[in-house]
Order: sequence, then structure tokens, then C-alpha cells
Amino acid sequence: MKITINLTTFYSMGDERRFFQGLSENPSVSKVRGIGRQLEMTLTLNRLSKDGLRDLIALLWRYGIPLIALSGIAKKPRFAWLDDERCYWHKSMFESSLD
Repeated sequence: MKITINLTTFYSMGDERRFFQGLSENPSVSKVRGIGRQLEMTLTLNRLSKDGLRDLIALLWRYGIPLIALSGIAKKPRFAWLDDERCYWHKSMFESSLD
């Protein structure tokens, strides 16, 4: 599954290195490609565990990256738990406008 995210501003080389290290340590992230100020990630869903997805959500959240790109994953029955309004990520993942 390919997802595209808008990159944030990194405040140092170490900050950027830690972000990409977090992606590289996630076994479900099989490919990362930069396109201007966007990042295209390929996720291997059969390698995506609940903990791995939580780690990915936390990484993107930490860097202020909107989670809407991950909302399609919640359509998979084993990831239906994502669509829980009590979770901190819900608004960023499922609400396209914050009116």
C-alpha cells in the first residue's frame, strides 16, 4: 500500500535522521521516496502489526504530520480499531477539515 505524506520542517540534521531512522526500523515500511516536500511510503500490510502501526502513527504524530493518509488502513478488518474516536489520532486521521 502506498501512502503519501507532506513532510514537516526538520530543525536539525539529527532531527531529520531520527525521523527517517524511525521509518527504517518499522518492518512494514518497505520503501521511502521523496517527491519535493512529500514523502511516498510503501507499506507491506502483511508485515504491519498492531505495534508497528502504533509506532508509525506515533512517529508521524510526533513530527506533526497529518494522519489522513493512514485512514485507508482502517478499512481492513484487522485494523478497524483505528476508527476509535477516543484515540488521540482519530481527528487527524479521519476528519478532513477541522471546522
